[in-house]
Amino acid sequence: MIFLALGALCVLYYIGIVLYAGLRASFSWFWLFLGGAFFLAGAVCRIPVLHTAFERLPSLVKVMGGIFLAAGLAGFLFVEGCIISAMTGSGEEPVDYLIVLGAQVKGTRVSKALSQRLSRAAEYLMEHEDTIVIVSGGQGQGEDISEASAMKTWLISRGIEEERILEEDKSVNTSQNIRFSKELMENPEASVGIVSNDFHVFRAAHIAKAQGLDAIPIPAPSSLGMYPHYMVREAFAVVKDLAVGNMVF
Repeated sequence: MIFLALGALCVLYYIGIVLYAGLRASFSWFWLFLGGAFFLAGAVCRIPVLHTAFERLPSLVKVMGGIFLAAGLAGFLFVEGCIISAMTGSGEEPVDYLIVLGAQVKGTRVSKALSQRLSRAAEYLMEHEDTIVIVSGGQGQGEDISEASAMKTWLISRGIEEERILEEDKSVNTSQNIRFSKELMENPEASVGIVSNDFHVFRAAHIAKAQGLDAIPIPAPSSLGMYPHYMVREAFAVVKDLAVGNMVF
């Protein structure tokens, strides 16, 4: 019954993600997959035929499966610990350049996640008047303008001077955000801060490190109900970027 209840919670959470972020919400399928896994585990426990089939599996298969699951869980918890450690940073150090990473734009309107990043950036820029901000993000599906353009308009409307804002409007992922933004910096030795939602700043800072930037993570808040999804998705994203060489520890 516990497995069945967990499966139902995963499916309900998937529905909540879709209602909040839409059908195109990245990685939302994971919760359906996890829910299916819990339902299958519950079925193995309650349906005699399936339970008997499981019991007949060779002991070596069960042991190896258990080791694989334990190692995966340990790795997942380690990565989550790294993500959480970056989420707690104050991000108050003065820097020459502030890179604000793009997120979804709905037509010409910034999404909730992006407005959270921009609010944190505006707060920082008002406290550090000599900092130049680079708004970074290209134009994706369902977006009438580039993320960078929408971000620039948002910041200007909140009192940030236009001459302090540089636009990087070609990138489609975090690695490109940082690489293309770096090309806009006049001084390659300049100090840099990166603004993104708190769950994302660990990966962003270590992607920057792989590109030769010792960037300070400046975390912005995130929507409370989406935290489980964001944290799980980000752990898998860290593993992927490590595997393809986009980031280093």
